[in-house]
Amino acid sequence: MTAEHARDVAARETRPGTIVAAPRGFADDDRFFRFSQVVVRAILHATTSLVVEGTGRCPGKAQGPLILAASHVAYYDIPLLGCVMPRAPIFISKSEVERWPILGWVGARFGTIYLRRGEADRGAIRDALGVLAAQQMLTIFPEGHRNKGNGLLPAQPGISLLAARGRSLIWPVAIEGTHRIFKHPRPQVAVRAGEPFDPRAILGSDGTAERDHQRIADEVMHRIAALLPRQGRGAYA
Repeated sequence: MTAEHARDVAARETRPGTIVAAPRGFADDDRFFRFSQVVVRAILHATTSLVVEGTGRCPGKAQGPLILAASHVAYYDIPLLGCVMPRAPIFISKSEVERWPILGWVGARFGTIYLRRGEADRGAIRDALGVLAAQQMLTIFPEGHRNKGNGLLPAQPGISLLAARGRSLIWPVAIEGTHRIFKHPRPQVAVRAGEPFDPRAILGSDGTAERDHQRIADEVMHRIAALLPRQGRGAYA
């Protein structure tokens, strides 16, 4: 979501009391979700050298709304995060994926919110805020595009809009190596989770200004960059 679109949505979505809890996908303790995690983890362990660090830092529901903010290397990031996280991630994905055979249906079954990129998709924003109000873990790739292993891309400010409106913590997570899956024999793939933080404490305002949205989005990416080797930090080196 660009700065212009974030500003437009913020202007239209600032009325108090408009956020309604709307859970999607699976509950964190759903048996089918846990079974799917076991299956995908087994596939990843068979095809990669998988390293997972810091997932124990995941805030629980009692700590309030949560946005997991991850770097985006490849399409495999989605099943990777889904299988290693202690809570069920509800992803925001581009609307084109919804029309993909099988994957679009699977994504919808797991609660994916499909966002029309390049415009202020107020329906998707309401769905995302509903997920936060329901105390589920909304999962966002702030870069907005896959970086394909070439280093972090500049963040889009939409994550700050959602955090401000949803009054949520942000949990930075770095992903490495997924662009090599099925291209190299057992490539090293890593998921490293940092410390969750409250963006409002850093911002010191209500987060409605365009510059504030970009400031928080960049802060998220700097925290993700700190979890990566220098060569992987790209725009945030």
